[in-house]
Amino acid sequence: MLALGWQRPHLPFVAPQKYWDLYDREKIDLSRIQEVAEGTPQIAYHTFGEIRSYTDFPKDAKLGNAIPEAKQRELIHGYMACVSYVDALLGQVLDELEASGQIETTNIVLWGDHGFHLGDHTLWCKHSNFEQATRIPFMFAGPGVAKGKQVATPVNLVDAFPTLFDLAGVKPSAQAEGK
Repeated sequence: MLALGWQRPHLPFVAPQKYWDLYDREKIDLSRIQEVAEGTPQIAYHTFGEIRSYTDFPKDAKLGNAIPEAKQRELIHGYMACVSYVDALLGQVLDELEASGQIETTNIVLWGDHGFHLGDHTLWCKHSNFEQATRIPFMFAGPGVAKGKQVATPVNLVDAFPTLFDLAGVKPSAQAEGK
């Protein structure tokens, strides 16, 4: 078993320059929803404390007020560069698995721990119950996994453990949670 973890695209948005160069900052789309949703309780929102701790983030940013477009583009650009960087790193791992002849017998799970707000509803980072912060990648590949199949049923990350055991033909412990 090999377990790999990448901290990106968490803050700070740091990636090699070539991944920043993949995107033209001026052509990056901003969120179409630049205000809080009418009738939504204020407790559903947060004041993006994590990103606020950075010295170049507008200190006067308040819930419901969009930050300047230039800063939004910079942040989204950084997020995109980090996602592309991690994608390239994962590609290197998969290339090595293929070169070793083990890709066809290896079970792979890819997941993230949270989503990320990129200015929608004037929010940044995570820490909300809106879909943007709770939706994550959760993908399986390997022997016994149908290629390209999508499941619309909600799942939990605790389902990763018993699913991997099932794919490996190992009976999970009765103490294991998940399905």
